Formats: sequence, C-alpha cells, structure tokens
Amino acid sequence: MRPPSLTRWRRAPKTGWMAAATEAADILPDFCTGARVLRVLLVCEAVAVVLTLGGSLTDDLWRRLFLLSVYLQWIGICSAAALCLLRRHAGDWRRHWLAVLCYLSLLAVTLVITEITFAAGRYTGFGLLLEDNSHGGFVLRSLGICAVVSALSLRYFWLRAAWQQHAELEMRARLEALQARIEPHFLFNTLNSVAALIEPRPRDAETALEDLAVLLRARLASDAPSLTTLTDEMLLVDAYVRIETLRLRERLIMDVDISPAAARGLLPVLCLQPLVENAIGHGVARLPGGGAVSVRGWMEASQLHILVRNPVATQTPAAPGNRQALSNIERRLALRYEDAARLRFTQDDTWFTVHMILPQSLPRSISASS
Repeated sequence: MRPPSLTRWRRAPKTGWMAAATEAADILPDFCTGARVLRVLLVCEAVAVVLTLGGSLTDDLWRRLFLLSVYLQWIGICSAAALCLLRRHAGDWRRHWLAVLCYLSLLAVTLVITEITFAAGRYTGFGLLLEDNSHGGFVLRSLGICAVVSALSLRYFWLRAAWQQHAELEMRARLEALQARIEPHFLFNTLNSVAALIEPRPRDAETALEDLAVLLRARLASDAPSLTTLTDEMLLVDAYVRIETLRLRERLIMDVDISPAAARGLLPVLCLQPLVENAIGHGVARLPGGGAVSVRGWMEASQLHILVRNPVATQTPAAPGNRQALSNIERRLALRYEDAARLRFTQDDTWFTVHMILPQSLPRSISASS
C-alpha cells in the first residue's frame, strides 16, 4: 500500500526574480527610472562645470554656467528618454547593432537640440554661448563632445554587461553544482530499501522509485527555476519522507505547520528538503525509538520564516558530515541574497533547530546580479 502523504498541497506556479542570462537590451541600464535620469543630470552638470571653467573667466561666469547647465541638462534628459525607448523596444537586436543605434541616436538628439539652441540664441540669453562660434563651429563642437562622451559611456555599458553576464553565468554554475550534490548514503539506503521491497511489496517499491525519481530530477535538472514556492518545495519534502518512512516506519513522525501566506512564499529550490533530510538522518534515524521532525513556516515583515527542529541523539556517536547540508545552503543563500538572508542554527541537549529567514523582495542591485 502506498504510504500516505504527510501533507496535501496544491501546486502553485513557479516564479522568480532572476533571469537566466543577460539579453541584448541589457547592455544599457534602465534609463526609464528616476535614479538613472538623476545620474545623467549629475554627469551633465559636471560637464557644464568643466566647460565653464575651461573657458574665459569673465564677469558672466555664473550666467555661462547656468546657460550651459540648461543646455546640457536638456540634452541629457532627451538622451535618457531615447535610450529608455531603445531599451524597451530593442527586442532581439544583436548587441553591436544596438550599440550603433544608441550611438547614432545620442548624436541625433545632440544635433537637434544644438540646432534649436542656435536658432533661439539670437532671441534669448543663449546667445552668450554662441559669441565665439559660428553655426558650423557650434554644431561641430557640440557633436564632437557628444561623440567622445557617448563612445566612452557606451563602451562602459558594454563592458559592464559582459562582466555582469559572466558573473551571472558563474554564479548559476556554482548554484547548480551545489544543488546537484546528492547524499550518497541516502541514495544507497533508498536503493537497498527498494531492493528489499521488490518481492514482498512491489507496489511500495514502485512508489519509492517514483519518489526517488522526483528528487533526482529536482537535484539534477539544469532548466529548473531558481526559485519555487514553499508549497512546491514541500512536495519534494513529502517525496523524501515517504522514502524514509519505508526504512524507519513508525519511528518517523512529521509535524508540519505552515501558514497559507508562507505556503505562497518564495525560496531557492532544494533549500528546505536538505534540512529535513539532515534532521531525519542525523536526528530521528539515530534514535532507537525515533522521534518527530517539526517544520514551521510563517510570514513576518515581508520575510519568509522556516523553522526545522529535530531531536538530538546524545547517546550515539555523531554521524560524519552533520554540517554539510547547512554549509551547502549557507553558500547558496549567500550567492543569491548576499546579506539579505539568514540561516541560524542552535542546539541543546534535546533539540537541534535551524531557522531560515528569506526576504520576499530584493533591491535591484541584488536581483539583477542573480
């Protein structure tokens, strides 16, 4: 007879914050945000200060600085708008074509605003900027400065995108390597249990192989989502517990209490199942009378809290590798969340407790690099 599932869960759609690789449009930052536009304005203001100090120090110094600031800020805002539109509508453009288009767009924006400024100069105070420049000289000077600044900026964006893509691929490879680690003792014990069940209980042996296939698929799949819901992670926990129940029988008791909000919370794939595996293998399985593994989940202050607790086997020698699962998860959380996630563990004479705290929203600086 098929061992009953310890908990019944409804599968939820898998979502995540992080893209697998950098797309062509990602050679550009998102200039549609206020923070990016503000940085552009600060750069334009710095250029205005440099150009003002590079000219003649006359009585009109502050007026010249003001006019140059307005002129360059206008170019900066329009350029940011152009790059924002290009990034949004770039589609599947190849990077070098997108870079060329961005470069030409910045020159075109500068040319248009320069022509408008020159035309308005005879009627407004912008004539001060044109005192020593003919029409051709003013346009060529503006385009020359734009050509140099734009080339340097786009080169920076290109190098930044290449570095970011390399960092993302490296981090993904490290995460997949950590995720693919399989506890050999668990695999051997499962195969031995299945072998012992084939003749007397073939249906249970078949079920155990199906559950093992689910776990191996989750650990070895290269196209698995980086994040999953706690509901879906509990499906892996159930599959693992059913396998261990074949070996431990009534010695293993699971106490699961997860709030509805926590069940929808997001966490990296295979972060909870190894904790339960550690709790059973180094706690319950080493106790002659067995024991209970407690799993708690709740939401607090936009953070997902998961608590796993198991009894401590004080009368038997410690099993080797008791910290492997915890170290594995600690490294994965550090790679994905930096300092935004925490993994705490405590132990006394009775219980070993692991408390995992995961943020449910991340700053752009972290999510973009994952």
